Amino acid sequence: MSSAELPVTLTDKPKRWDFSRDAVSPGRLVAWGSELAVASALVAPLADIPWEAGAGAGVICTGAAVMYEKARGSWRRVMVARAASWLATTGWLSYTLAEGPTLLKMAFGGAVWATGAAVNISMDRWDEETKAAEKELDRRLEQGEKIKDAQDSWARLLEDVCGIEGAVADPVVDKWPSGAGETVKITLPAHMNLDALRGYEAALAGALHLPKGGGVSFNAGGPDVPRNVVFIAITRKNMMSGAIPYPKLTPTTINKPIGFGVVGNGDEAGLNLKDEGFIAIGAQGSGKTALMKTLGLGLVRCVDAIIIDLDTSAKMSAVFVNPYLRHGIGRPLIDWPATTEDECRLVIQAAKNAIAARKTEYADLLEDEDVDNLPARPDIPAIHIRVDETKSMPDDVLDGIDFIIEEGRSVNVRVSNTGLRATREYITGTMDELTPGRIGLRTNNSSELQMLFPDSGAPDMAIFTDPGTVAYMSTTKGPFQPTPAKAYATMAEAFDEGSEDYTRMQSLFMDAARELSPIRPDMDPITAKAMGLAWSQRWARIIPNLRGDAYGNVTADRMHESVWELYNSWETPASYDLLLGRLTDDDGDPIAPPSSGAGADIPRLTEALIDEDELERAAQQEAAIELAASSPKPVSNDELALKLFAAQGHPVKPSEVYPLMVKAGYGKSDRTFRDLCVRLSLQNKLVKGDDGTYAAVESGEVPHAAGRVPGPEDDAHGRSDAPCE
Repeated sequence: MSSAELPVTLTDKPKRWDFSRDAVSPGRLVAWGSELAVASALVAPLADIPWEAGAGAGVICTGAAVMYEKARGSWRRVMVARAASWLATTGWLSYTLAEGPTLLKMAFGGAVWATGAAVNISMDRWDEETKAAEKELDRRLEQGEKIKDAQDSWARLLEDVCGIEGAVADPVVDKWPSGAGETVKITLPAHMNLDALRGYEAALAGALHLPKGGGVSFNAGGPDVPRNVVFIAITRKNMMSGAIPYPKLTPTTINKPIGFGVVGNGDEAGLNLKDEGFIAIGAQGSGKTALMKTLGLGLVRCVDAIIIDLDTSAKMSAVFVNPYLRHGIGRPLIDWPATTEDECRLVIQAAKNAIAARKTEYADLLEDEDVDNLPARPDIPAIHIRVDETKSMPDDVLDGIDFIIEEGRSVNVRVSNTGLRATREYITGTMDELTPGRIGLRTNNSSELQMLFPDSGAPDMAIFTDPGTVAYMSTTKGPFQPTPAKAYATMAEAFDEGSEDYTRMQSLFMDAARELSPIRPDMDPITAKAMGLAWSQRWARIIPNLRGDAYGNVTADRMHESVWELYNSWETPASYDLLLGRLTDDDGDPIAPPSSGAGADIPRLTEALIDEDELERAAQQEAAIELAASSPKPVSNDELALKLFAAQGHPVKPSEVYPLMVKAGYGKSDRTFRDLCVRLSLQNKLVKGDDGTYAAVESGEVPHAAGRVPGPEDDAHGRSDAPCE
């Protein structure tokens, strides 16, 4: 509520037929019943009752009615009306008993009783309304006193703690749905604004006796709010304790804020990563890597964002690519994890080329759509580059990051950075000046947060009680002041073992690979062409960095069999020296890198890329999978593999059939799928060629050589480090 007016209600209890004082009381029922009984005494004289008895009974009833109303605290006019109605009835009854009944007397008595009943009923209603009005008046007076006391208390508090005289608190307090606190609207003297309160968060939290994990934060409100009006958010419970599980893996768009946690009032904390990058600062062990995983999940859920990681520690990206590299699930969710210095240099070079190409090639689109900045959509995805620990980057990479921050904004190429400190050793001047989003984690010194939030005041260090606690803001999109939040947890260890959240977090990134791989976008052709071999051959260079030994040697036991097959099918990529222009000819001149070459992308099957025959084979594969899934008798792995090999229509490698087996429910009961194929070959159900391909005997297709008992030497030797005897 924002209005200062108090809600007015005549009565806070509905009328009901019970024995409460606010409804029909037992005394009133007795009174009305007695009057009816006396009125029925019209025929009493026929029983020769003496008039003295009627008069005495009437007087006693009159006294009882008056005493009852007095005990209830009724107004004097109510008691007079009650006594008058009783005395009138009593007088009539006594006269009738003394003189004898007649029809006229009986008619007159009925009129007397009806008049008395009407007067009593009207007095009852009038009395109830009067009492309700009295009660409401008392409540409003009492509430007004409480409001005045609260306003005076806030005025004294701001004067004592902040030295501000004349502040006025709004009488209506906005209670948060979460129950964790409230927001108080304060009107400062006309010459003051939010700056007058900055730096007093911790002092006010102490004066309000807030627990650790609770706290105070300030907000200036929207553009229509006067400058001297400030909203004080008061968190009275430690909302930062415990862990909050990551929500559902619902696809989203980078055009919406990327959520990464929850603020005290229950709203989601998020940053608009299409229009801005962020800087995250925190000491060792503060949870930066966990935060980047959480933010990464938000980014890979976007149907219109390419994610590139500069991550020489290889921690930030591993959980996003290992489901594919180790288990063959989906496709890598991070589109380009650069884990070496030279790979980071290639990212910078490719990003510069992408920015130049997008500015020229999409100029007509910007004019046609009458926009200044390139839109982000699945066919032209935004590119978000995340840099883990900027201090670990070479100087030339840092210079390139500064260039991308300066030049990439209009074509949706953004950069986010993390660091241990907010000094110039860790965060360059360009990063600091041109990065609106800020996320502060626990630091060893509050001065680090003061540098991260220079114009807003450092948040209270007492809020950083648990891992995952952050303070965040955005100078362009809001919140415009450091706001405490609790980041979502993505690791099982944050929850009790055996709990539902523990079980879900154990497979969170596996589930993400399964559910989000189909919605991940491909790089648009213009940008991919501009990036050249740095982009198209990235996986041939990256896999040795991610799954190889210290020298980059890769063996089959370090990755899933389908990935190993794919890796061996690629040509050796161009060297870093060639791509980075470090190779020279005999004259000492740099050798220009090739503009094209064999790519090494993770394949994505789409109808646009396959002909009618392949579409027919794909339909046969789907039919085989559907038949296996719907069969009342479970289809064996052997039979399923034979059907899928036959559906291919030509010799193929096991890595091409394996994803179809998984889709049909293959549980990998055999040691590997390759072992299953070897067994079927020995049973003369599959024929294997010298090139490592297999074909179903029933399909009539024969690989490049006649089938024979396969041995280790049958594996295709695509690289010198392939396993051999």
